[in-house]
Amino acid sequence: MSENYSGRAFNHSIAYYVGGRFLNALAAFFILIWIARQLPENQYINYVAAYSIIEMGIVLSGFGMEWVTGIYIPQIRMHASGRDLYRFVWQSAALQALLLAGGALILFFTAPLLTAWLGLRDAQGVLRLYAGVMLIEGVSRVFRDQLLSSLLLQKAGQASQLLRNVALAGYAVLAFSHEEWRNAHALAVGELIASSGSLLVAAWCLQRHLWPLRAQAGRPAAAQPAATAGMPGAEPAWAMPAWRDMLRVGRNAWLSNIANLTWSWQAVILLATRTLGPEAAAPLGFARNLAEQVRKYLPSEFLLGIVRTLLVVRYAAEKDKDKLGLRAGLIYKVNLLCLLPLLVLCAVRGAELAAFLSKGRYPDAHWLLTGWLAVLVVLAHRRLTDLMAHTLGRSSATTRANFVLLLTPLALLLVAPQQRWSWLFAVLALAETVYSALVLRQLRTPDWHYRLHWSGLAKYLVAGLLAAMVLASLPGGADAFHLALALCAATGVSWGVLLLLRPLSAAELALLPARALRLLRQSPAVSS
Repeated sequence: MSENYSGRAFNHSIAYYVGGRFLNALAAFFILIWIARQLPENQYINYVAAYSIIEMGIVLSGFGMEWVTGIYIPQIRMHASGRDLYRFVWQSAALQALLLAGGALILFFTAPLLTAWLGLRDAQGVLRLYAGVMLIEGVSRVFRDQLLSSLLLQKAGQASQLLRNVALAGYAVLAFSHEEWRNAHALAVGELIASSGSLLVAAWCLQRHLWPLRAQAGRPAAAQPAATAGMPGAEPAWAMPAWRDMLRVGRNAWLSNIANLTWSWQAVILLATRTLGPEAAAPLGFARNLAEQVRKYLPSEFLLGIVRTLLVVRYAAEKDKDKLGLRAGLIYKVNLLCLLPLLVLCAVRGAELAAFLSKGRYPDAHWLLTGWLAVLVVLAHRRLTDLMAHTLGRSSATTRANFVLLLTPLALLLVAPQQRWSWLFAVLALAETVYSALVLRQLRTPDWHYRLHWSGLAKYLVAGLLAAMVLASLPGGADAFHLALALCAATGVSWGVLLLLRPLSAAELALLPARALRLLRQSPAVSS
């Protein structure tokens, strides 16, 4: 395996990534809460709707290129010359910038139609400004989340993201101190400024890393300076994939994304805005934004760039489907470890939490937030299902599964106007479950199929129920102290019970490093 993706390289990358993501999580959470507390309700729903639209636009304009770069950059970095890597990276960036520019132009010119269809007031200018945000932030994400991440340049990627978040937080504090600037239009200007700075930093860091590799392409490793050691010329045994083959992977992912967007979280918000009106959709949007922050910082998403690269590189080196499935199952359990205390807190103390975070604006978002987090339990596995499909070169399986589920939007259209939120979340959870089952069934071969460790997952359920019982017996309060105490109690009880129940299988334990086994006080021989 190339030194560029050695265990030491991954460890260094994870250290930078975790530190940066922690700081970014704090900044992003502050921005979310500050906006929810400061913007008037009609301006808040304009912001929520506009951001949902550009998130969908970024996906639609991406042509699935995030999977092309995620799968092929590690391979090219390991096997090809620096010149090939340089050319591929910048061609990928240019192609996606062009696609995003086209999508942003479409949004700019259709803003009046979208504003009228959604029933938003004074939002046409906001949507047009957010068309610019879609372009700048979309290209910035290409650099941060794809190119820098796939090259394990996490220090640069996280610095770029932190610059954006700090700049936007500072702008929001200053702008919202003036009553006339407390609107979605002013916020869009801040997004443009912050994303532009982030993009410039990310592009500069990428060019600085790639230029020496390009200039020294083809030299033997021994003749290269330390900064580029391990970057040999192209290996004869490995052929550079043709663009048509790589774009086929992107096309499958893109078609899958299009189908999935019809029942995505963003689509639910826009559907609720259209059928119920902006004011009624505001609490749903607030709860969704909170759940989205949780989703972004689950381990599989938090470490997506590293996890995706790790799975691709390890599978390319080992060609072991059993280990690929075990790693995916292990990552899912780590996701649940982080999600379980939050789900318990929202189920038992959600009313106080929603009132505190929104400063009394959206206290009724309690069960909405619980519903979004419940859907997230299933959605967390979907991302890993996609990772396995693309790693195994079976991206077409995700496309077929998503098109089978195109009936899901019809079900949402039936339940959303009646505000039957429990039914809505049940539909979303069922759709995610069926999706994973359909994809995994297509990945099955005569000698391998992916298995969830059901007995281990049942122990998570037991731990969650016990934590909920303990939390319900503690004194409550809608202040920071009581909510922090409740979160600590939910975390301590659930994690303590899991430590006793030992939810990891013997095969999963065998994949853990010795340090983790000592921490868990287990050995690979222990089975559950």
